[in-house]
Amino acid sequence: MTRYACPAALAAALVLGAPAAVAQVAGPDPASQAAAPDPMDAVMPLMSSDPVRAVALLETLVAAGNPEAMNALAILLDQPPRGVSGDPQRAMELMRRAADGGSDAARLNLGTRLLLNRERSDDAGAVEMLQRITHPDLKTLAGYPLGRAYLFGWGVERDLAQGTALMAGAVAVSPGNSDAQFLLARAWQNGWGVEADDVKALAHMRLAADLGDERAQWYAGMMLLDGRGAAADPEAAWTYVRKSGEAGYLNGEISTAVMLALGQGVETDGAEARVWYRRAAKQGSAHALRGLGAMLAAGEGGEADPVHGVAYLELAAAAGDDNATRILEQLATETAGVDRAAVEAAKRDWLAEAAAPR
Repeated sequence: MTRYACPAALAAALVLGAPAAVAQVAGPDPASQAAAPDPMDAVMPLMSSDPVRAVALLETLVAAGNPEAMNALAILLDQPPRGVSGDPQRAMELMRRAADGGSDAARLNLGTRLLLNRERSDDAGAVEMLQRITHPDLKTLAGYPLGRAYLFGWGVERDLAQGTALMAGAVAVSPGNSDAQFLLARAWQNGWGVEADDVKALAHMRLAADLGDERAQWYAGMMLLDGRGAAADPEAAWTYVRKSGEAGYLNGEISTAVMLALGQGVETDGAEARVWYRRAAKQGSAHALRGLGAMLAAGEGGEADPVHGVAYLELAAAAGDDNATRILEQLATETAGVDRAAVEAAKRDWLAEAAAPR
């Protein structure tokens, strides 16, 4: 499987504190520490109430070699609050020193960040770092990034059963982690190390969708439209699909156009369908360009425009869309007299302003 691109919000979750399964951790639960006073106890409340003073105190502890202070200072420097000067490079150095010095919190923070970035060379080291966590609570939180690693073979041999089990654990401790909910839904949907179960898949997909995951919104919409995991519900399907499209998810945009054109779960609106097909087609979707071309050529949703209709269908067909080829064959008689020079000019205009169809 090719590397699965993690949503940007998750890649940044180290400092943003979302989703919950990879929330920022500044150190183990103080209750689990020895009875001796911990100098970090006085600093932790200041990180939010007086971060400037917290930085000053943390610098002193960092100089003394305190790994939890290194991790906490790294957090403040990576995405600084008001009054604190950011230093991402030093933040990463501090986090590495903290991890090497035994901070499980730093191992979780740094390991998660390295595993969720796009550098495959970081994966094996990130997995090893996460597997070294011993603190029970932080070890549980590491289940989410490690689950991703096993599901997609990042830095470890791919193990779908292990990945799905870890993702189920991540959902149990952090039900607000939309990505974990989405991946667990996909596991049940596709049988990743478990017996496929559409009912469970839809349940987790809807949880992820309701948390705002645009991928899950599209998948939930398709499942409800087809009656997989529950009785068919076109109106609910439309609600999810439209949200996905409005969020800019390409499949959601295409399906929004299709449902408007066909009147699935919503009143038929060909003019609006054209708008959504065009929006998706500009991102390079041959499917959407074919849909737009077919509507223009046939005069669906507005006046017929055979020149642009044929141009868009031919571009989609050239990109490998077999349905576009079939539509061109079906419309051969009606479009026989189309101005070929105008068609070629329309193609050039489209390619100049939109992504090449694929």
